[in-house]
Amino acid sequence: MTSNKKLELSKRDMNFFSEFSASAGQAGSYLSLSLLILLAFIVIGGGIYAVVFFQTAAINSNIAALNAKMQSESYQADLAKYSEINNSMAGLNQQYYAVSSLLAKVANTDKVETVNMDTLYSNIPKDITITSYGYSQGKITLTGTAASYYSPLDMIANFSKAKLFSYVQISNISQVDVSGTGLTAEELKLANKYSFTIEGSLKTKYEVLVSRFVDSTVSQPLTAVGSQTLDVGEQYAESGVNTFTSQGGNIYTLVRVSLNNAIVSDQDFAKIQQSDSITGTVSSSVDLKLFYTLTSTNGGAQ
Repeated sequence: MTSNKKLELSKRDMNFFSEFSASAGQAGSYLSLSLLILLAFIVIGGGIYAVVFFQTAAINSNIAALNAKMQSESYQADLAKYSEINNSMAGLNQQYYAVSSLLAKVANTDKVETVNMDTLYSNIPKDITITSYGYSQGKITLTGTAASYYSPLDMIANFSKAKLFSYVQISNISQVDVSGTGLTAEELKLANKYSFTIEGSLKTKYEVLVSRFVDSTVSQPLTAVGSQTLDVGEQYAESGVNTFTSQGGNIYTLVRVSLNNAIVSDQDFAKIQQSDSITGTVSSSVDLKLFYTLTSTNGGAQ
């Protein structure tokens, strides 16, 4: 019996050591796998670090080379030469604008002949009173009063017969309230009850001038004066006005517009921006000036 018990205890001890050896072997396998995974991470991380290190070194080398080039005498000389050429171009552009503007003004200069004035006043009906007269850009503007609504129309017919104007129109005709003027009943019957404005073009063709400037206290021209001759009643159009790109790559944005030396209203300017164009009908000389501000320098934001 005693020997049997010793045999059983001996078997139990062998089973225990067997289980312990198996557990130890399994733990050793997990540890080996963990070490392999850690080694893989170390290898991958080292590779990434090496790539970043060499790229950074290459970039730093390029930066150092560029800095050295920028500090070199030849580069500084080229930079000074570029600045000199740029200033010279600005001066030449100013001269180009001045010459082209002078030529446009000479081509567009006209005057009212005395014979035209004689024809004008000889064809005014007796019941019309001219209260103001104006001449600008080759166009005559007459403002006055009339006893009859149809008298201004008769005056336009007289002008057409005399061939005084190439184009004439009534821009306004309205009735005048004379009840509070203190006139007697007889005077009210004779009073002119209508006011009108008539515009007439003396020539058959007019110049349309387009200029572009940097908007500043001293307007710097961006281009020479563009000039074209159009017939009276013909449409003029200037498209792509919202931005302007100079030869040097600078980008400018339109901020205001002047038409015959009068700044266009905010409402009309908004329409110009929306359509990116300026259009109109020729009835006199047109002097169109576009003013810009610099918004981007050679592709970079200002």
